[in-house]
Amino acid sequence: MLTSRRMERLAAAGGQGHIQPMIHISPINSTEGLSPASLQLALRLRLASLVAFPAAAALAAVLQRSFLVLLLLAGGMMLVSWIERIRFLRAAGETRMPDPGAFWPGFAVRTGLLLGIFIITLGVLALFRDTSLARGFGWPDLLIAGGTTLAVYLMNLASARMAAGQANIVATQLNASYQAQTRPAGGSDDIIEGEFTDLDDR
Repeated sequence: MLTSRRMERLAAAGGQGHIQPMIHISPINSTEGLSPASLQLALRLRLASLVAFPAAAALAAVLQRSFLVLLLLAGGMMLVSWIERIRFLRAAGETRMPDPGAFWPGFAVRTGLLLGIFIITLGVLALFRDTSLARGFGWPDLLIAGGTTLAVYLMNLASARMAAGQANIVATQLNASYQAQTRPAGGSDDIIEGEFTDLDDR
């Protein structure tokens, strides 16, 4: 691999030399590596994770489960939220844990939200059929709460990784563009492929 400056030195010093250049300069594509489809998928996964728990509360009402399942769903929401907060703190370079004092207020707010959706869904269903709620926990409750929590965690994890990958690509391209713009005018070192041979050796 030779640069234009090296070629000039070789041409000046080697009067008996012969340079066989094979120049190949590739244009920089600013959008290379970016994937709009990945960004859209990450956004859709994030939106789906936001509506997953309310949808699970509505499903529990359709299945006529007990109000107690809402506690499991609210606990799952807090668990996922706690994991996301820890991820954001680690990404920001902080080692501290989220504030424990925000757990119970957040748990109460989420329980109230899910309870409202549960009651509204039951009210709509009561217009078309008789409703009789379960009186305790059962495997359907664990399946609804555990499955929803796991699905939301996986969606958040996938969307975070895709978004981080695209952000790294953008940062790399911006850094390369900045270095290209700040390079001195006389210091151009375009990459030139070639070989140098001496005529005496031929």
